[in-house]
Amino acid sequence: MVTFISLLTFLAFYLSYGTSKKMAAIGSLGLEKWCGEHKKPSQLASLALMILSLGLSCFYWGLGSGTFTFLILLMTVASLVILLAPLRLLNYRFLGIFLICSILIEILLF
Repeated sequence: MVTFISLLTFLAFYLSYGTSKKMAAIGSLGLEKWCGEHKKPSQLASLALMILSLGLSCFYWGLGSGTFTFLILLMTVASLVILLAPLRLLNYRFLGIFLICSILIEILLF
């Protein structure tokens, strides 16, 4: 569940980041071009995913802890996206390996 909430938060912020004018449209995920061409649907999808992620976080950890955990997760994901996206390190292979490791750690620890 934590991995799913983290993935939703990442997708939400990445969609929001894709609508920025400072972001280069050339990317390795293929989502950047769509975000640049369709700004309004991308922003609405980003907002919907953020609200869903916040709701799941509040459901999983409770209202206060869930909100606080969501904000910490959002700050972490935002920092990583802003640092790694211009370096072209966010690709399917990197995200797949990170997702598999996260799922394995979540299963083994929880």
